Amino acid sequence: MNLRESLRISWRSIRAHKLRSALTTLGVIIGIAAVITFMVLGGGFSEDIVGDIEAEQEPAMTVQTQTTPEDGFGVMLVETPIYTESDVDALEQREGVEYVAPQGSLDVVQAESGGEQLTGVVDAQATTADRFEHATFVDGGPFDGADEAVVNEQAGQAFEGNVSVGDELELTFEDGETTTVTVTGVVESELGEQTPPQVFVPADEHYTTTVETPDGDEERAYPTLQIGAEGLDDVDPVQETAVDYLEEESHAAELKGDDDEIAVQTVEDAIEQFDDLVGQLTVFIGAVAGIALVVGSIGIANIMIVSVTERTREIGIMKAVGATKRDIMQLFLVESVVLGVIGAVVGVAAGLGFGYLGVWLLGWPMVYPLEWVAIAVAVGTGVGVVSGLYPAWRGARVDPIEALRHE
Repeated sequence: MNLRESLRISWRSIRAHKLRSALTTLGVIIGIAAVITFMVLGGGFSEDIVGDIEAEQEPAMTVQTQTTPEDGFGVMLVETPIYTESDVDALEQREGVEYVAPQGSLDVVQAESGGEQLTGVVDAQATTADRFEHATFVDGGPFDGADEAVVNEQAGQAFEGNVSVGDELELTFEDGETTTVTVTGVVESELGEQTPPQVFVPADEHYTTTVETPDGDEERAYPTLQIGAEGLDDVDPVQETAVDYLEEESHAAELKGDDDEIAVQTVEDAIEQFDDLVGQLTVFIGAVAGIALVVGSIGIANIMIVSVTERTREIGIMKAVGATKRDIMQLFLVESVVLGVIGAVVGVAAGLGFGYLGVWLLGWPMVYPLEWVAIAVAVGTGVGVVSGLYPAWRGARVDPIEALRHE
């Protein structure tokens, strides 16, 4: 029996039991649709975050402390202040370095503007004006005095009256102290809508966190630094220089934890790390959704066993007229593969549809996961083959005499 004839007979059997065939492929459809949907959403989320950043390359890099979580998944930032003023001064003296802007968090519990109070919403950061060297301002510019501040777009829009240049903000710290600052600029958020409301104030006047250095002195220390290179051509040399200093000569090298790592990341490095993290998370979620494929394969195997039982007499007649065991196996394998492929194709279409709807509602760009579409079709075919092996083998072993007696 040639393959074309097997396809014809298999398709006739599938059409004869439309509802049963549809329910059989449902598990495969749900599994593949879920996987494709998550891949589209993951790709759209990643593209939304990094798209604008890639388009505006800046000669800057970020220094942070990282560690590997206990579960070994991704990386985790360590907010321990280990980069001292001495480290900042030493890095500023390196060739190709235009500026070094430290940044540290402040324990602000409440922000008030125009009589409206926000509690636990605004994130306050202490830094220097150099931090905004490559930033894009929607309005105004960097601060220049002790009682001035810069807010990002999210912070400006968090208040009903929308905070703008010239408005005053009253910040209440965790220890109960308050300070009033005047907004000098509204800066565009680096990570778009995903960035929380932030207010930036001068570090010299508002940041007081200190550590004891390996030399025995007490110095202010920060959990994050931003290093600006003089130009794009200087980024790689400056990164190498910063890594060498921070790992071998700095206070931070001795203050960091044993399991911590000092990371000097350019924009490209951060994007690559973010893509890897989103990719791992997306694959993990997709794998969980893929459990439905196991259910689908069991469904196909079950229905093919039923089909063998129902068609026992047909199998006996086919063997009586010369069909071989190979022909019988081929017939049932082809039928299960057809069911798997149908499930894969419909699942891919449904996944792309739901994914498109999701990114459209969220305002993310549509990213077509072509490699996952190919994998989905291959998996659907594989599910059909694996699910049909035992039923096909069982059908091939049917005794033709007994089969002809079967009612």
